[in-house]
Amino acid sequence: MQAAMHACLAIPEHRNIVALASAKFERPQWVVTPEESASSRQAPKMSGGARFRGAMSAPDPVDPQFALTPEIVLTGPLPLGPREAQQLGLLGVPHSIFVLPEVEPGHVAELREWALAVAKHCWGGVIQESGTILRPDPESLVDLRLYSPDPQPMSIVQEVVRSVLPRAQEYQDSDGTTALYTTLEYDGTIVIKRSRATRDLPPALATVDWRDYGPHVYEVSWIPPDPEELTQEMPSSLHMIARRRAAPMVARTMAMLQQKFEGTVLDTEDFMVQSEALQARAQGKSQGI
Repeated sequence: MQAAMHACLAIPEHRNIVALASAKFERPQWVVTPEESASSRQAPKMSGGARFRGAMSAPDPVDPQFALTPEIVLTGPLPLGPREAQQLGLLGVPHSIFVLPEVEPGHVAELREWALAVAKHCWGGVIQESGTILRPDPESLVDLRLYSPDPQPMSIVQEVVRSVLPRAQEYQDSDGTTALYTTLEYDGTIVIKRSRATRDLPPALATVDWRDYGPHVYEVSWIPPDPEELTQEMPSSLHMIARRRAAPMVARTMAMLQQKFEGTVLDTEDFMVQSEALQARAQGKSQGI
């Protein structure tokens, strides 16, 4: 199988590859849609020989193809059943496989970083050519950013989040701006900052109506008791326990800000976080669904 000869991205079937690609690339698009691929396997075509004029023959089948850029074209989706997915250590739900192409050296890192980011966001995996499966930790995506049209001073923000973070206090950040922080008893610190976005907005926002976001960025982040563990591939059990307790507070805080100031929420990988997913995070529910 082609999927066995190349590195592949595996994501739950219900995930939208166009939205996932739009988080990093400006104009992703289908080259051959799944529907066109299916039709190429079913529709007969006319035979070209004069002797057999009017005879029908099957067309050459075409695989679905999806272009991140003109230089990076994925093949897929190809189906992966729940049992097979579970055997690979993935969620026990139907998955879609996208075969990653061989690309020029200048695009290798770009493709790899995107595939790993998608796998993390979707609770999926990257199957390497060797057969090794990389499953980035999706629970490490704790911090959230709200792109809002409504700029408000931190005194107002403090009132908005008071029901979630009653002990939030103002402080002067290193750049001289006012921010908020709350120290959790055992689980680190939650910080809220506001800034104005530059012209280089995340590509995902290009897919949103301009009235549904703005340049004012409210960032809610978690600083663990030992910040160095954020960079470790295998953090300690104490770090993961603290993270599980802090993550819903981050999400609840963000939900309050979005409700008051409106806008679009992105995670640290620039993927959009829809309201249903934000509420699930706020309730401490797994996003591996």
